[in-house]
Amino acid sequence: MHARAGVLAVLLVVLALGAVWATHQGPVPMPVIPRAPGHCVLPTASMRRTHMMLLRAVREEIVRHDARDTRFRITHCVACHVEHTASGQPIPVNAPGQFCATCHTYVGVHIDCFACHAAVPRNPMKFGGIGGSNSVQAAFRIPQALRGRFLSGGAGGGR
Repeated sequence: MHARAGVLAVLLVVLALGAVWATHQGPVPMPVIPRAPGHCVLPTASMRRTHMMLLRAVREEIVRHDARDTRFRITHCVACHVEHTASGQPIPVNAPGQFCATCHTYVGVHIDCFACHAAVPRNPMKFGGIGGSNSVQAAFRIPQALRGRFLSGGAGGGR
């Protein structure tokens, strides 16, 4: 009786692997990421690697210390990375094929930012002021453990 159950279990595993192999379509192509018109607050490679840790650190500073640095606002990210339809309407950054959704779909990560935050800009922005010398900078303390990751590469601020 136990031998029959073992053979059946092995047969089911083999059939499942066969089904996976039959539907496999090769490696997943790298996503094509739309380019933003301005410059980011940190180098592209740093943002790709550490943006989630940065967003968490910023959230902690805002919630616990009420420190709001104008460079690190999700509204700036959305305003810069949003695309528009032919009629000029903004397409949400988390819509399929758009900036945030492209990478997050590729890596299989659910985006929950936009359950609370707007996925399209509410007001048009001027891109030149983001992180520039004319923007008002509040006291902003990125936690010491993260400081080297975010501020290396000439991003400045917060030291």
